[in-house]
Amino acid sequence: MIRIGMCDDDINNINPVKKLIESQIIENNFDAEISIVTTEQNEIYDKIFSKQIDVLFLDMDFKNSNTDGIEFAKQLRKINKEFYLIFLTAHQRYMPISFLAKVFDYIVKPTNKDVISDLIYRLKSEFKYNKNIFLKVNRWISVRTDDILYIEKMNNKAKIVTLECTNDSLKTLDNLLDELPNNFRKCHRSFILNENKVIKVDKKQGYAYFTNKIKCPINSKFDI
Repeated sequence: MIRIGMCDDDINNINPVKKLIESQIIENNFDAEISIVTTEQNEIYDKIFSKQIDVLFLDMDFKNSNTDGIEFAKQLRKINKEFYLIFLTAHQRYMPISFLAKVFDYIVKPTNKDVISDLIYRLKSEFKYNKNIFLKVNRWISVRTDDILYIEKMNNKAKIVTLECTNDSLKTLDNLLDELPNNFRKCHRSFILNENKVIKVDKKQGYAYFTNKIKCPINSKFDI
């Protein structure tokens, strides 16, 4: 599920847009939810840092903060380059400089159903093909790539392992590598691991550890 955050210095300004977004999520059959609506930049910063927001709707004016929307967006980009940023503001004039923060869209308030419907449709299309966020395991299941610990080839299947569950795919390891971001590497003839999840490498025993108990084998040439 795609997680959406909204941040505005006046919560009353954002509620009408929130309702429009929620209705268009349903109408477009988009697997998404609004997970946080706040006036506090620090709450958004923490969520973006921990990659708990995939799409952020951000205001330009923050009267109770020394940091405006553009500067705040630049700070967020330093800690997370992958989230989708949408400015939601009453000011048309800031649009040219908004691109400095790698913006996906710029919406001028007040907005309407047609604008939001088009936005949700484009977001749905973006996430369908964005391999940095989701891996399509099979016809029915997609897994968030950040959650994957390792992938093991077992006979004619690939076992995709997260902390919470395991899913089977008929894809080859080479095909899976092509579909995954660069932090996934082949560490053994039958294994791919997520470098970002490795907490320890024991070359003597030939294992990479993801927790104190969860591990996968590595070959002698593997290094991080």
